[in-house]
Amino acid sequence: MTGGDEVVSFDVDAATAAIRNALGDGSDLHVVAAFTPDAYEIAYCDEFTRSFYADDEEMAGHFDRIHRYAGIDFSEIGLFVDELFPVAGGVEYVATGMDHLTVVRVYTDSEGLLLTLDPDADVTAAVEAVRDAIGPDLGATGDALSSSDG
Repeated sequence: MTGGDEVVSFDVDAATAAIRNALGDGSDLHVVAAFTPDAYEIAYCDEFTRSFYADDEEMAGHFDRIHRYAGIDFSEIGLFVDELFPVAGGVEYVATGMDHLTVVRVYTDSEGLLLTLDPDADVTAAVEAVRDAIGPDLGATGDALSSSDG
């Protein structure tokens, strides 16, 4: 695993460090993966998360399955921005809260970070940390998916 900078144009290591710092001791952060509609790279994965997999190959297979839905994410962003809420601006992040995990996808144009956090972690603090680390221009629009094709 490297920092994910091969997949996205922003500094993933800086974003990861900022998230860990924003969440106190960083133990609420489990995974950081940089992604586009076409590729992803796990930039950070804690030992707790690794313990759920027999080996790196099994973990990679699971993250491959998760990444197959990145295109759906960007299509949904287009629906929200272009059709449902056109005056609201770009989608900065989507958070999915579950019993034992919160998954946060933070977007900038056609790039993003997938974070897995403890369910009681401060999502807003994590997103603000990403904004502080990579710049103020979070948000993807309906153009994000089509611009990645060209």
